[in-house]
Amino acid sequence: MKIGVIGLGLIGGSLAISIKNAYPDSFVVGLNRSEDSLKKALEKGAIDKGVSKITEDFRDCDLIFLCTPVETNISFLEELRPYTGKNTILSDVGSVKSNIHEAVDRILSDAVFIGGHPMAGKEKVRFDNASGELLKDAYYYLTPSANAGEEQIGILRDLVIKIGAKPVIVEPALHDLIVAAISHVPHMAAYALVKLVKDSDTDEEYMRFTAAGGFKDITRVASSDPTMWQQICLENRENITGLMKQYIKELESITDLIEKGDGSALFDYFDGSKKYRDSIIG
Repeated sequence: MKIGVIGLGLIGGSLAISIKNAYPDSFVVGLNRSEDSLKKALEKGAIDKGVSKITEDFRDCDLIFLCTPVETNISFLEELRPYTGKNTILSDVGSVKSNIHEAVDRILSDAVFIGGHPMAGKEKVRFDNASGELLKDAYYYLTPSANAGEEQIGILRDLVIKIGAKPVIVEPALHDLIVAAISHVPHMAAYALVKLVKDSDTDEEYMRFTAAGGFKDITRVASSDPTMWQQICLENRENITGLMKQYIKELESITDLIEKGDGSALFDYFDGSKKYRDSIIG
């Protein structure tokens, strides 16, 4: 296979490494604006050729993956027009799907587009942090467009399985609601909690330098790339704000129980949440 990967950050780099591991005879063209990342990807064998812009090297690809922030992915669509015929499957790895589907319908109406989103990541996003293990056992959402037939969906689904991930096929709108609940709102909660502690800290910064495992675990994702999360919030704002309002109501409910000193109700609340959380771990 010939495969294009546009964006060699954490996810794009990990995807390229995983593809080369699973398909050693494949030819992978990688695009990245950072020469340093291109050099490292070539040295690691994640790509066979590195470029800094869309060129003829993307012609006749079996698959092309857009692996940059959501708005940046959309900005590449017009440039990809000459290279996305019926024989090329176009996909992405962004965490919001509705907008990219709308953009593809508008700009590349004939393209075979299957949105993708591997549910994996770290707070560090450069190629230096990419790994062939990152996507293993991760759920990988696929959101096929109307132009994608069963054969094309099967090709991408098989690739996802072969790199060790678990494909889940849903509609774009449902995907965006799901990830708002299990990814986007938790990131907002982490950012808000970090700001709360920062604003509440003493002059001696006791809170900052004594913050231990629990605080660090729950706020780890607040070290994520601000530009990426700015775009995610703007692209999926309806789902995020709707769920954030529900989350605020939950916090108000807990506040009310604590103020009342209702130990029995607090236990039931915590116990119910613990059981559901433990079922996720299992």
